[in-house]
Amino acid sequence: MILVGQFDSPFARRVAVTLNHYQMPYTRHPISVFRDMDEMRKINPLVRVPSLILASGEVLIDSSAIIDHLDEMAGPTHTLTPRQGPERRKVLQAVVLAHGLMDKCVALSFERLFHSEKHINRDFEKRMMQQISAALDKLEHDCGVPWFFDGKMTQADITVGCLIGYMKLRVPDMFTPDMYPKLQHLALHCETTEDFVKARPSPDETVPSQTQE
Repeated sequence: MILVGQFDSPFARRVAVTLNHYQMPYTRHPISVFRDMDEMRKINPLVRVPSLILASGEVLIDSSAIIDHLDEMAGPTHTLTPRQGPERRKVLQAVVLAHGLMDKCVALSFERLFHSEKHINRDFEKRMMQQISAALDKLEHDCGVPWFFDGKMTQADITVGCLIGYMKLRVPDMFTPDMYPKLQHLALHCETTEDFVKARPSPDETVPSQTQE
C-alpha cells in the first residue's frame, strides 16, 4: 500500500499511525497539495490528503473511509473501533468531534497563513476560535487516563493525539496545556508510542507561505 500525503496533515497522520498500530506495511508518497497540485489531482480530484493506494491499484480517499477499510483488514478482535453497541457509539462520537476540530483548526490556520494581517476575516476567525474552544472543552471533559476511554487504546486516542499535535504545530495559541491537562497528558502519552514516533512530520513537510504561492 502507498500512503499519499505529508505528516503535517493530521488526517494523513492519523492514517499512518493506524497503519503502524496494525503493523500493516506501507510506503509513503509525501507530496504536497500546494506544491504538487497537478500530481495530487490525478490521485484525488479533490486535491486533498490522505489517499491510500491499495496493492490492486484501487485508490481510497478520506481518512475516515480509509481507516474503516483498515479496521476491516485488522479484524474484529484487533480493530481500534468497536464493531457494535454503546462502546462503538462512544468511540465514534469522540472521533467525529476530534475530526471536526481538525477541519476547524486547518481552516483557522489557512485563514491566517494565506491572508495578510489586515485582510484576515476577523468575524470568521472569531467564529472558528469559539468553535475550537467549545469542542476542546467537551473533549477535555470526556477524556480519561491514560487513554481517552481509560484502560484501552482506541481510534479516539489516535485522532485526538494527531489533533493536538497539529494544533501545537499550526495554531498553538488555541491549545494551552494548563487549560486542557487531560488532553495534554493524552497527547504526550501518544507521542511516546512507536506508532506516533514513526509518523512525525519531518522539517521539510510544511505548508507554503502566502509569499510562496
